[in-house]
Amino acid sequence: MGLYDLWTDRTCLVPSVMSHDTEHILAAAQANLQAGRLDDAASLLHGILKTAPDHGEALAGLGYIAAQQGDHARAADYLIQASERALLSWHQLKFAAQVCRLAQRRDAAIALLERCLAQCRNDAAALHGVAVSLIELGESQRALEVFVHLCKVHPQLAEAHYNRGTLLGTMGRYDDELDAYRQAIALKPRFVRAYVNLGVALRDLRRFDEALLQFRKALSIDPNDAGARTNRAQTNLLLGEFEHGWREYEWRWRDGSGDHGFPQHSLWTGAQPIGGKTVLVHHEQGFGDTLQFVRFVDQLSAAGAHVVLRVQDALLPLLRHYPGAAEVIGETDQVKHFDYHIPTMSLPFALKVGTPGLALSGPYLQADEELVRQWDELLPVARRRPRIGIVWSGSRTHLNDHNRSIPLEQLKPVFETDAEFFALQPDVRDSDRACLAQLEQSGALRDVSGRLTSFAETAALIARLDLVVSVDTAVAHLAGALGKPVWIALPFMPDWRWQLDRNDSPWYANARLFRQTTRGDWTDVVAALRAEIDALPDV
Repeated sequence: MGLYDLWTDRTCLVPSVMSHDTEHILAAAQANLQAGRLDDAASLLHGILKTAPDHGEALAGLGYIAAQQGDHARAADYLIQASERALLSWHQLKFAAQVCRLAQRRDAAIALLERCLAQCRNDAAALHGVAVSLIELGESQRALEVFVHLCKVHPQLAEAHYNRGTLLGTMGRYDDELDAYRQAIALKPRFVRAYVNLGVALRDLRRFDEALLQFRKALSIDPNDAGARTNRAQTNLLLGEFEHGWREYEWRWRDGSGDHGFPQHSLWTGAQPIGGKTVLVHHEQGFGDTLQFVRFVDQLSAAGAHVVLRVQDALLPLLRHYPGAAEVIGETDQVKHFDYHIPTMSLPFALKVGTPGLALSGPYLQADEELVRQWDELLPVARRRPRIGIVWSGSRTHLNDHNRSIPLEQLKPVFETDAEFFALQPDVRDSDRACLAQLEQSGALRDVSGRLTSFAETAALIARLDLVVSVDTAVAHLAGALGKPVWIALPFMPDWRWQLDRNDSPWYANARLFRQTTRGDWTDVVAALRAEIDALPDV
């Protein structure tokens, strides 16, 4: 239902009796809105409010116009007023709740959704929409109650069971999540997404054979399903099955989540000769991915290619003079002529990289010496205790961030060791600020993040440290690429690149891995980190 349809939904009952003039003005405003003349429509509606300040339909119309203009705070005010003065349909109440969420009016949004539920207690589409809105508001338990009711009144609706399973997974109710997907499949045996999600859930429980079976079932129904292909690829990469994993990982460009923006016909697959050719290697995904995979660029240059490396602008100061590339440009720089192009993370597939090809004997990145010297005042040569940089959370936009980040409060035992700690955290969350301030005040941790304005600056500080302790984020890859000892804290189900059941990594010679033994519980990891830091010798 579009903006115009929402406003003109005739289930919106305005309790006041409208004059003929008011009806005429409303009709003119609606015509302007439908034609995209928002300012003209708003002017007419403000005219109605001058004589009838409580006119519900005029208030609603102004709310929809403000929402269309991106002014969610003003839109929320109008729509809340309209909801108090008119009996809005569940479509309109849900829209008003979404606007309130965008305006950070959480309580108002929930109140509107509760009214919506009262109207549409058994309507499948309405119940689903309300549940999704509650999830967006962080009200998982309320959303689950709605999904449970939806599945009860519409027990044959496979999609309802599927969505209930997805929510249960985010709530940590993993056995119930599996049951929900299986119910969805029982109702809809060709439900490809349910097989894929069931496979992912089984993989996260380390039931790999069962997970791979579900991906195989999904592909037997739709061999071109990119979700099944990419998840099977990541599972095989996790298990060290690189040949199969790299090949199917190329399906990531077909799942709708990303587009590298370059022609498919000029993609280098490893089959075309590149001697004397210009090859554009372009970044994808996160900063850590670029830092990890840039190592393979050297092999293209060794094969005689003129390599142009395009990286994220934030990495450009660090990688500008990367020796494996003839040119390094930023993501906003103009791309000149090239013969072939390849995304960074496709290099292992094109180069047919196996486990032996991952390891490098030494660092492949270096910090700028001038930037390193700028830390001399803060870090004098004379000292006794080891100096340790620490990162406890990653990018909050990362899909798996809730699993890989550690609340700073839980790391307090680590700071009780006899070492100097430096926060390398580029983005401190509100939930960690009080703990950070307390640790700074006690002298247990120095927050130098204000000086870390680029990856080049962070690399310079790391060069002056003895050790980096990090969760799975870009700084861990930066430390590894610099050859610095780095201890990486990993969740129970790690990202595929860290593989399973090993405390070292083929990617970085000086990396040690500290793994959760219980899903969602960092206690053992924190205890192990503390014990190992306690055992470090004086310097």
